[in-house]
Amino acid sequence: MPRAPSPLAPLSAVSTVRNPWLTVAALSAMTLSIQGCTLMSLGVFLPDLAPDFGGQAGGAATAFLLAMSLASLAVGWALGRIGARPVLLAGIALAAAGYALAAVAQDRVALTAGLALAGMGVGASTIVPGIAVITRHHAARRGLALAIFLGAAVVAGALVPPLVGAAIALWSWRTAMLLCAAVMALACPPLLLLVPGGRIDGEGTKAKAAAIGPDFLRILLASTLLQLAINGVLFAAVDSLMAQGLSRSGAVLAYSGANLLGLPALLMGGMLADRIGPRRSLIATALLLAAGTAALLGATTMAGVWLFVLLWGTASALPGQSGSMLLADVAGAEGFPRLLGINTAIIGLLGALAPMLTDQMRAAGGHGLPIWVYAAMALAAAPVIAMVRPSKADAG
Repeated sequence: MPRAPSPLAPLSAVSTVRNPWLTVAALSAMTLSIQGCTLMSLGVFLPDLAPDFGGQAGGAATAFLLAMSLASLAVGWALGRIGARPVLLAGIALAAAGYALAAVAQDRVALTAGLALAGMGVGASTIVPGIAVITRHHAARRGLALAIFLGAAVVAGALVPPLVGAAIALWSWRTAMLLCAAVMALACPPLLLLVPGGRIDGEGTKAKAAAIGPDFLRILLASTLLQLAINGVLFAAVDSLMAQGLSRSGAVLAYSGANLLGLPALLMGGMLADRIGPRRSLIATALLLAAGTAALLGATTMAGVWLFVLLWGTASALPGQSGSMLLADVAGAEGFPRLLGINTAIIGLLGALAPMLTDQMRAAGGHGLPIWVYAAMALAAAPVIAMVRPSKADAG
């Protein structure tokens, strides 16, 4: 469900570096470049590359998301054995090589293989290792450092897609993808000089095994519904807006604006969750996401476009924030890391099915069917969340 996983409990012993803010800046720049060129821009690439591969490319996008989720599971193990710099460098190389392979692919198998390789690279070079490095080395003002880093992924969704769209319009999707591969391969490795070397070992007391109870299963179900709803629109918004009459530049601008709203939404969502509790906040988020998704069907007018941008752009950034807080209330301090890991892995893998499901639903019922289905998924999550009973009396 989250666009980016939430940081876990701080380590018991934290190393420092001479200027940890330079490390934050370097990791943020890498995430902005890599996620901006890949995860956040796939929705811009898909309408142009699909005709070259039989009209459907959702399966390749699903392979990207699956590979990214699976790679993230192995990153923690690798960070503790070979260190951050080798993991990040391998991720950069895989992301660039995968995009280069996809750019020259002549059949769907090669395209899927290239995007899967790129997905592995994104998983190994952005959110998970970034959070681990910052948590390990940024002893002072860690919350602010993580906010800056996670905000880079939101900024990537606003800044990079318009550039990719312009490159596609000027040349072709293949040239634009090769340019993205070049940017990742050339700009990111020098930033590793600002990342501390050495292994990142987990320290601190061993958490007790947490029971997987009914409340956790309800949160898992709601999280899965919300992640499918978010991914379904994330990878189809540009195509759907263009199908309703918007120009490419207008569709990309609307998509970027919706992503950019994630920054203020995270700040407002955090204050709201603190005031009314994460359960009520997550219910409100689910309802807002359902309304914002349905608003995409009214994008034949500028009023409909702006309604989609405002509602969906605000709601799509919030489930990972209030959802993690609700899970913490249910699991308690000792069980939270384990259950958060299980929840994140499962919803990441199931959420990766969204692009492929979108292709199948469009083939059966046109562009409107998947939008209605994803809106219904978000709406269905609300009563599931309402059945959760947090252990804290004031958790909302």
